[in-house]
Amino acid sequence: MRLSRPKMPGRRTCGPFCVARPGPHPGRLRQGALACVLVSALLAPLLTSRAAWAQTAPPANQNTEALFEKTFGKKKKAEKSTSLDLPVKVEGREVGQVPVKMAPDPAETQVDLNRLSLLLRDFVQAKALGDLVAQAGPDGYVKLGALYQGGPAGGTRSGPSGATISITVDPKELTLSVKVPAQLRAVRNLTVVNRANAASGYQVLEPADAAAYVNLRTAQVFLAQPATDSGNYRQPLNLGLDGGGNIDGWSFEWQGQYQEQYSHHFMRGPARLIRDFPEDAVRLQAGDLDYSITGIQTNRPLTGLSIARNYTLQPYRAIQPTGSRDFILDSPSQVEVLVNGRPTRVFREDAGPVNLSDFPGTSGTNDVQVRITDTYGQTRTIDFPFFFDSELLAEGVSEFNYTVGVPYTTASDRLTYDRSRPTFSGYHRQGITDNLTVGASLQADKSQQVIGTEVLFVTGLGTIGINPGASLGASRGASVDLTYRDYTNDEQFFQQRTLTAQGSWRSGGYASLGTLDPRNTVSYDLAARYGQPLDEDLTATVSGRYQLVRDDSQIDGYSVDLGFRRRFGRHATLELTLSRARNTVTREADNSAYLAFRYTFGDGVQSAGLTMDTLSRQRELDWRYQDPWPTNSWNLGVDATNTTGTYQASGSVGYTMDRFEASIRHDYSQRLSTVDGPLQNDERTTLNFATGLVFADGHVGVTRPVTNSFALVVPHPRIADEEIGVDPVTGHYLSSSDWLGPPVVPNISAYLVRPLLLDVPDAPMGYDIGNDRPAIVPGNHTGTLVPIGTDATVSLDGVLLDPAGKPVPLAAGLLRRTDGKAVKATNAKDPKAGLEVPFFTNRKGRFRVEAVRPGEWLMQLNGVPHKPIPVTVPAAAEGLFPLGTLTLEPLPGQTINLSPVKPASTPAGDGPS
Repeated sequence: MRLSRPKMPGRRTCGPFCVARPGPHPGRLRQGALACVLVSALLAPLLTSRAAWAQTAPPANQNTEALFEKTFGKKKKAEKSTSLDLPVKVEGREVGQVPVKMAPDPAETQVDLNRLSLLLRDFVQAKALGDLVAQAGPDGYVKLGALYQGGPAGGTRSGPSGATISITVDPKELTLSVKVPAQLRAVRNLTVVNRANAASGYQVLEPADAAAYVNLRTAQVFLAQPATDSGNYRQPLNLGLDGGGNIDGWSFEWQGQYQEQYSHHFMRGPARLIRDFPEDAVRLQAGDLDYSITGIQTNRPLTGLSIARNYTLQPYRAIQPTGSRDFILDSPSQVEVLVNGRPTRVFREDAGPVNLSDFPGTSGTNDVQVRITDTYGQTRTIDFPFFFDSELLAEGVSEFNYTVGVPYTTASDRLTYDRSRPTFSGYHRQGITDNLTVGASLQADKSQQVIGTEVLFVTGLGTIGINPGASLGASRGASVDLTYRDYTNDEQFFQQRTLTAQGSWRSGGYASLGTLDPRNTVSYDLAARYGQPLDEDLTATVSGRYQLVRDDSQIDGYSVDLGFRRRFGRHATLELTLSRARNTVTREADNSAYLAFRYTFGDGVQSAGLTMDTLSRQRELDWRYQDPWPTNSWNLGVDATNTTGTYQASGSVGYTMDRFEASIRHDYSQRLSTVDGPLQNDERTTLNFATGLVFADGHVGVTRPVTNSFALVVPHPRIADEEIGVDPVTGHYLSSSDWLGPPVVPNISAYLVRPLLLDVPDAPMGYDIGNDRPAIVPGNHTGTLVPIGTDATVSLDGVLLDPAGKPVPLAAGLLRRTDGKAVKATNAKDPKAGLEVPFFTNRKGRFRVEAVRPGEWLMQLNGVPHKPIPVTVPAAAEGLFPLGTLTLEPLPGQTINLSPVKPASTPAGDGPS
């Protein structure tokens, strides 16, 4: 039996899209039912036909192909790919072009990944770039669709995070765009202290092929009373000679002395030949050697051969660990670096990995803070410590010195060589990591050998060094040296602490090289020192030392010192040290105090000082004066000293000029011959004079003594009689020309960039002195010629016409010297310098050629078949020299056509839309 649902009053159904709401109005219900029926009748056929169409309609491209076939009566040919070289943009920056095979379907477009990788190697990390290239086919191409993993046109995933390198082609702009995630970009190395670009912005002058110098120093003493042995007031004259030079990279240095009192007046001092290899920081020596030592080694004068890694040949290279930090910038950001609270450098970098290195630190622990501010103003901070120690070597850095030779001694009037004792001295140090340096050393001759080792490492508490050693041969023994140092640097003065400690142990038989019968009375020697600022102007130090002796006749010694140093503004300083010490031999303990006060007067050129030492019972007063400029300057000094039984006084006057240094000093002393004996007086006057002579590629100059390398200014004859100055300071020159010749700069350090500033204050109006801010990078004992001035003071002016008499517009050419009398600038690297001068014409054919020397010239346009136009510049010409109108004459059988070539027109419809 089927049950029917009873009909509820006011409720009626009307199909799937509407339901009549119950209500008390039957008329409204009938109207709603009628509306539902009409809507259902209209939508049902539409929905049915759309569903059927969705199942049976062909794809759009099939409709397009069918429409093409129906219209033209043949099937449409498949479109072929087109080979193009498209510009490549990385993050909006164009970096080059790459071959691309364009296809109608972007997924079928192919890119030459091998060529693309060459353009991306500076932007993408090597591993990510390798993963990208690995997807290329045998021909180096890959379809963008094959790279697709996360973008509509192409992408490749690399790295643990699945970051995507996006490669897309814009068919309208015809460009290929590459987007590299920040974590996959190439690491940018940022150096906080850029030491390699010291010469940036300067024209660096090359040293002369051959250069040399000789320094002469004299000392003459006059006594107030005649000498008892000779009866003379004048004492024997002493002359000191030293010099050096460099010929084609081989340098030499020597010393000598003239002594009037000896039968052999002239004595040769040490002399050596040196060859430097700056790119490897290696120095070779032959002769009387100047070699380095380390650790427990001792310096014995040797004559022989030496090879060393000497980093003074690379002064801008940081061989100590300078710290580094890696981080990733998620967006373009500003990176601020602060070291010990002081702003040091600011970078503005794009997103990507960054390696920050080469922090400017002082010895000890330095606090580094990196502030990163992105484009939205959000800031994050990275804080980390950085430890610097001048004895540490960076990872992979090594230094060494290997020397072999025979000892020599300097007697009163000659050098004496001991050929019976050949000697070897050498050491090698290696940076294993930035925190660990190890080394070994050996010194040996036929009777003695000394072996040393070194371990230097950084801990969280400071730097610790361990140096065990042993002596073999004539005397056997062992030694150990321990060192510790920790320097804390901070913006706050109370955190700028220093702590150092050292200890040594020597066995009774240990002997250094050259000591055959050692007497090591002290077995242990321990010392420590601590320094702490108490305020911004007051620093306190406390130090102590203890010596443990093995000799029964002596007693252990010790010393304790408490020191204070106080600054009073900018002008005065006071030092006070309180001490207590016990002597190991006398067994006496003494208390003492040392006081030193110095006051500098307002302008800084004068100062006066007072010192008192209760241990030596000495008191001293002094006064100093020094002109603030480097040359043509005076210096004066007065001293008065009182020690038990002795009174001394002295006064000196010195003068430093461009060409020499001179001084005079008078000393007076009075002392007791015995405790109750008569006074003995000594009074003498000493005269000193020093000068130097330099030579470089045929040029000679007079100067004060040369320290290592020098620069010699070479003026052009036109300004040879004018005053020429170098490096003006407070109205004075470091060196200037005079009746003795051009300026010489004698105090230039080897391998350091030395900028110079040249000045010709009275140069003729409008005269071009040339490059007045050159720089020098000298080698060892080199001389550099510095040119100034030129005779190229003529400016040619005229108009060029073609054979038809029309102006020659916008043409370029050269003015060539023909008489072979060109004067090339000193140090000019271009072989054509001074022989060719370029020029251009404007739209009206007018030209002006600057910096032309007097003589015979030929004017020639580039790419125009015309006869060269002769131009004669008179010797007396200066300034503007008009040439008037010059007409081109074609070469035989040639035609001069200067009309611009119009670009070919593009047929309508064939060009790009």
